[in-house]
Amino acid sequence: MGLASATVITTDPAGTIGPPWLDTADRDVVWSAFENEFDDNASPMEWTGSYDGCRPGQSSEKLRKESIRRVNFYRAMAGVPATVTENSEYSAKAQYGALMMSSEGTLSHTPDESYACFTSTGADAAGNSNLYLGRSGPSAIDGYIQDPGDRNRDVGHRNTILHPPTTEMGVGHVSGNDDLYQSNVLWVFDKNVFSDPPPLREESGFVAWPPRGHVPQEIVHPRWSFGLVDANFDAASVKMTVGAESVPLHVVARLSKAGHVPSPIIVWETSGPINSLYEQDKILAHDLTVSIEVSNVLIDGISQSFRYDVTVMGQEQGDQAQNTLAFTDEDSVSFDLESAIKTGLWPATLLLD
Repeated sequence: MGLASATVITTDPAGTIGPPWLDTADRDVVWSAFENEFDDNASPMEWTGSYDGCRPGQSSEKLRKESIRRVNFYRAMAGVPATVTENSEYSAKAQYGALMMSSEGTLSHTPDESYACFTSTGADAAGNSNLYLGRSGPSAIDGYIQDPGDRNRDVGHRNTILHPPTTEMGVGHVSGNDDLYQSNVLWVFDKNVFSDPPPLREESGFVAWPPRGHVPQEIVHPRWSFGLVDANFDAASVKMTVGAESVPLHVVARLSKAGHVPSPIIVWETSGPINSLYEQDKILAHDLTVSIEVSNVLIDGISQSFRYDVTVMGQEQGDQAQNTLAFTDEDSVSFDLESAIKTGLWPATLLLD
């Protein structure tokens, strides 16, 4: 039976991102890294292109760097190497893709020549990237990790961002106008995408979201996922508990293809009282530890089980006797993820084809 490890690998005292990942067993380190990452507003886009003449231009170097930094924050939390850098060639191509998506007003990974501002370079970017209308910069990265919408049940955008072998990505942005959405194109398939996975924080090799250990409530979303290279999840089951109480859930996606990129994954959604965690006006009074067991995972024909705890961080740490779902009466002071569902932008603003 494969039992998930809680081994501490590395972090730094200030809680900054990597290398190569964060020690999520340490509450203070996680909170410091989270505050450091989300404290500042994103830099202006300063797009130099134009819809007139279909000029892709470029976005500000600062915004591109902030986008890659947000990618590395999530990778550090998930226990995969947080060492992704920007590839300037990918970013240049992503600009063409971003212009096409914004100009057309819809998303496709396989656009044809009928697309507004079509170029073969933009089409190449569309086939190698996560695509977004309605957000840009780090906010787009947040949306990819959340991955809502009926077409995104397999959390493919999240899975590509957290894909362990990836070392380079590219970022393209277009600012939009009164008639057209802003757009983000995040090139995610680099030359290492089919490489063997590097060492990970979890000794058993899984990549979960939310990950094992402490996780700020603001980045815990309705879709939970567990990925593992070469795993077969066709007959796997998931169990979640808070103390002695079971958490109702249902599996919404399974990817088990050998050699699948991103990695094979099982995705589930919760129901019942725990779903209050995902409401922006609900703030946990104290930490809530959720125990997860993913069973009957076939690896080389052998059934294995994996167990790990996710501690959703509240205003106070609490203790075992307080491990119940309880919220404060205070208004939220945390960052706002700008729920696209509430603003009516889903599912049209994030598609996975």
